[in-house]
Amino acid sequence: MTIIYFSTVFRYAPNDQGGELVKLDWENKRVLNRVVISPKSLKINDPNPRGNSRGGRGIAVTNGKIYVASYCELQVFDLELNHLKNISHPLMSGLHEVFLVNDNQLWITCTPLDCALLLDLTTEKITKSYWPREMNAFQERWNLKPQELDKESDNRVKFLAAKENENPNHTHFNAISVWNGDVFGLLNRFGAVINFSNESVLIEEKNIWGCHNLLFSNEGLIFINDTRNQGIQIYDNKGKFIKRINLLPYHPISKKLKLYKMTAPLKVYLERRNLIKYGTVMPFFVRGLDINGDLLYFGISPASIICINWKTEQLIDVYNYSTDERIAVHGLRINKKE
Repeated sequence: MTIIYFSTVFRYAPNDQGGELVKLDWENKRVLNRVVISPKSLKINDPNPRGNSRGGRGIAVTNGKIYVASYCELQVFDLELNHLKNISHPLMSGLHEVFLVNDNQLWITCTPLDCALLLDLTTEKITKSYWPREMNAFQERWNLKPQELDKESDNRVKFLAAKENENPNHTHFNAISVWNGDVFGLLNRFGAVINFSNESVLIEEKNIWGCHNLLFSNEGLIFINDTRNQGIQIYDNKGKFIKRINLLPYHPISKKLKLYKMTAPLKVYLERRNLIKYGTVMPFFVRGLDINGDLLYFGISPASIICINWKTEQLIDVYNYSTDERIAVHGLRINKKE
């Protein structure tokens, strides 16, 4: 049996209904359980009606436990989705993707702070961190300045209302991965993959600005969701482009995309003036990625999971969880051990 755990974000929903963690029997397309994911460590008053503090984010499965990122914490469940505990830290702000190094170490990206934290799952202590805006190679590459931040204070909600995306120094560091001993990060704003271990830039392409997820295959191929252009970019481990997979043919929601892109600037304008609702809801928003051999699984909005053979580009299967375009997949993890 193939079990898929996935998280969702419900844009514009009340914070305590802003997303879920779902356990899915993939072969039978049957939901085995689901739980609401909302911040438990802090009471959050979120002024942003979109995603922001809502819902679940990256997912890791190890030692019979599921670790799912919420806005300011990791929520820990058993395999039946019984809640066990929460793990939080003053630097856990705006968590996005996570990466399981081994059974005891988990990398976590804290996007508003432009950093990543390495968590020891046994002691629940932070043992290492990376801050690209404080590293010379990346400062020089993009003219970045460090964030004015007291790292000893509680920063979990400090940037909740801040418009960090408008800050010229913000990298929107949203995914992290480890391959062959090196630690890599994805900078959404620059469409860049950076190597923290040797402080170098592996990939930088304007056509994947706004990208999500950074996945290495066992052979070292790199898979990245080209979120806004509905594709998957594949590179080798030297950063050489291999191919792009166009995702639009795989789901009928693509028929709505052309109209959305034509009208989006007007809708955003009207929404900011409270003349319409849901002006920034994008159909076919691509996020969430996992691989099993030749099979690649990715998520879209409205919350659906699509499986393709990445080598032949053949559609294998589709699961539609929702028809509401406000609900998007965020985290996605295959667990074949159950």
